[in-house]
Amino acid sequence: MRLLVAVSNEPLAHAIHGALLAGRHEVSLASTGSIALAAVAKESFDAVILDESLLGISTEQLIESLRNARASVKILLLTSTPLSKTIGEGSRWRALPDEYAPIEETPYSSFSANSRTNNSDAEAEQRSDNAASSAQANVRRPDAALSKPFSDGELLSYVGSLATDSPAMIIRGNLTLDTTNHKAYYASTHSAISLSRLEYSLLEALVKADGQFVNTSELVKLVGGPFFEQQGLLKNALYTLDKKLTRAGLIMTQRGSNYRIR
Repeated sequence: MRLLVAVSNEPLAHAIHGALLAGRHEVSLASTGSIALAAVAKESFDAVILDESLLGISTEQLIESLRNARASVKILLLTSTPLSKTIGEGSRWRALPDEYAPIEETPYSSFSANSRTNNSDAEAEQRSDNAASSAQANVRRPDAALSKPFSDGELLSYVGSLATDSPAMIIRGNLTLDTTNHKAYYASTHSAISLSRLEYSLLEALVKADGQFVNTSELVKLVGGPFFEQQGLLKNALYTLDKKLTRAGLIMTQRGSNYRIR
């Protein structure tokens, strides 16, 4: 892969440069945000390895500018803070209070035809606003985040997973799924989250939904096939998975029989 290492700390930049060269990647260096942005606008890099401490511009602004300069570029963020703090309110893992609010239903009889129409228009407008906000947040998010300190092996693993022809690893922010060995990691690949086979399958299905809600009927089909009928077992696995993810620092949101991970 052709990579740009955007790191201001010189010893760290040279250490990363050496590790990537050893992994047979083509590597260029940038010591400030403006240099990195100019390089991406001029040359076709596959990915940018971006240190959150890079001089010259805020992380969110730089990620957005890099994507505007070259939409296809992948971004690996090197961070020493939780992803939700690093990239602000738009973080994939940041759970907003309204995500936990119950869905309130108003009796049908209390609506007039006009109010139903007005509400439908308002809901459509709200969905449009939410979609626009989500798109804006996505532009400012890295494709993956690697917590410092990290080993050369971790770095090369994360970089390899950003390649478009590498389906074995799924990375969503600080969460990494090894789909070959059915293991999940959070923040570091030194130690896997302890999951049962069913818990891992549920986690992978929810992560592949990319932030959308998935109901239990769909999950049954995804993880158990058409003949899987033990919904009690599945719901228990969802409960235990939620507990384990919470301990790891992740949030699984439930609305009725619908679940999602962001």
